Amino acid sequence: MTSRQSLEASEQREQIFRDADYRCEVCGKSIYTYGTPQLAHRIAQTKPNIKRYNLAIIHNRLNLAPVCSLKCNDKCNIGNRPEQVKELVEKINEVL
Repeated sequence: MTSRQSLEASEQREQIFRDADYRCEVCGKSIYTYGTPQLAHRIAQTKPNIKRYNLAIIHNRLNLAPVCSLKCNDKCNIGNRPEQVKELVEKINEVL
């Protein structure tokens, strides 16, 4: 990742947190409740998923959710719900 890409990713991350009013999408608590805020991938960032969907899908704003903890992070994963994955990928492709 270049320094420009890193900066853009950092800016995107901060914008997602601001848009969520610094609240966890799952439980509604402050994203700082348990330490470092996280962005959960609805479609997990794994090698098979990156190969299948590409990084534009995996790192798209619609695939990212602000969360406060690993527990809430796990609840965002839709990988075992193929219909939801299909709908999300279609929605992301509409905006790409």
